[in-house]
Amino acid sequence: MPGSNKELRYSPFMFKLYLFFKNSPSKFTVLLGFLVGQIFISPIAGDSLFLQQVLYFYTYLVLLSAVSAIVVNKAKLYAYFGLYGVSLVSSILFFKTRSMLWLAGSEVADMLMLMITIWGIQQFMWRQKRVTRDLISGAICIYMLAGLAWSDAYSLCEILKDGSFSGINITENVFAVRGALTYFSYVTMLTVGYGDVLPVSFMARSLSILQGLFGQMYLAVFIAGILGAFLSQQHLGSAGEVQENLDGKDDP
Repeated sequence: MPGSNKELRYSPFMFKLYLFFKNSPSKFTVLLGFLVGQIFISPIAGDSLFLQQVLYFYTYLVLLSAVSAIVVNKAKLYAYFGLYGVSLVSSILFFKTRSMLWLAGSEVADMLMLMITIWGIQQFMWRQKRVTRDLISGAICIYMLAGLAWSDAYSLCEILKDGSFSGINITENVFAVRGALTYFSYVTMLTVGYGDVLPVSFMARSLSILQGLFGQMYLAVFIAGILGAFLSQQHLGSAGEVQENLDGKDDP
C-alpha cells in the first residue's frame, strides 16, 4: 500500500517499529531475532556503563513498540508506559545516589513490564485461528522473556538479602551482576546447572525450583502442543491438496 510505505518513511523511529509490529506477518520472528541478538551484543558493550544503559533502555523501547502493536487492553498498555517511566527514573536516581532501594524499584518495574509483554503475546496468540511459523516464534519469545523476568526476580533477591547467590562478584558494576544473574536464569530454566553460580538463600532456591519446573513444563506442554498443531495443519493441508488433485483428474 503506497500510503503505508509513505507513513513508514516519514514517521519517527519508534513509530516505524510500532507500524512494523502492527502490520508485519513475521513480527515475532523479528522480535525473537532481536532477543537472541541481545545475548551477543551485551558482552560487546563490556564494562561501559553508558553502552549498557543505552542497550538496556533500547531493549525495553523495542518491547514497548511490540506491546503497543499487539495489546488490545489499553489499561495494560498505559501500565507499561508508566512502568517504563518508573524504571527510567529509578535507574537514574540509583546511579546518582547509589541507593539500593532505587535499584529495587527499577527491577520491579522491569519485571512487571516483561510480564505485561508475555501476557500480550500470549493473548495475541490465543486470538489467532491458525498456528503459523511466526506464532511458534512468539511462543519462543515468551520463553526468553520469562528468563529475563526471572533474572529480575533474582536481582531483587540479591538486593534485599546480600549473598543470596554464590559465584557472583557484587563489587562489579550493576550490569555485570545482572548479566551473571541472567546467565544463571537461563541455565536454570534449561536445567543445565553448571554450578558456577548457586542459589544460597531460601527465596533464591525456591525461585530456582519454580523456574526449573516452568522451563520443563513450558517446553514439554506448550511448545510441543503448538508444534503439534502446526504439523497437523500442514498434514491436513497437504491431504486436502492431494484430494483436490484427485478430484480434478476424475472430472470428465
